[in-house]
Amino acid sequence: MLNERNFTIVDIETTGGSPFFSRIIEVGLLRIEHGEVVEEFQTLVNPGQEIPEFITKMTGIQDKDVAIAPTFAEIADDLISKFEDAVFVAHNANFDYGFIKEEFRRLNYGFVTDRLCTVRLSRALYKEHKRHNLSELIERFQFKIANRHRAFDDAKVLWDFLQLIHKQFEPAVVEKAMKQVLTKHRNPSKIKVLPSSELIYEDDGTLNS
Repeated sequence: MLNERNFTIVDIETTGGSPFFSRIIEVGLLRIEHGEVVEEFQTLVNPGQEIPEFITKMTGIQDKDVAIAPTFAEIADDLISKFEDAVFVAHNANFDYGFIKEEFRRLNYGFVTDRLCTVRLSRALYKEHKRHNLSELIERFQFKIANRHRAFDDAKVLWDFLQLIHKQFEPAVVEKAMKQVLTKHRNPSKIKVLPSSELIYEDDGTLNS
């Protein structure tokens, strides 16, 4: 499946846990086509609001760092193209997907993609383990990471994870697990850019960091 579909592996850092009241402060992603990285992208984002102290302590990102960064609106056109015809991949995918979808909604973009949650994928393949958060995977598999809780570095770990499972399991096992946890939409792997009058927004439910 990794060779058959395009995947955009994404991680974000935000000012808080709600996509409706908090905003994105960093985006990092890798686009995978035919099992190879074809594009990397990372940028700080000016959220238009103060970054809480606990977020700065966790990420190292300060208000002064994002003061001259582009707003989400300024990167939107470039960013949305990176998700075209690709599965959206993230750890706790509803969290990242919910934030990005809400940012696009504010700009009257309808954002709809298939998505693959690597937490659920880890649970499906490694049933003997109870914990599947990103820190646990990094420790368990000894993934190298330069900066934990920075968007691109965390996204890179997910690419390492996808490559690892294809080495540890038979292709049919991985494909079955991916299909089991893949969240599909009416128009699989498509981005919809709709006029504001036709905008459709679907609440994805509770979002967990």
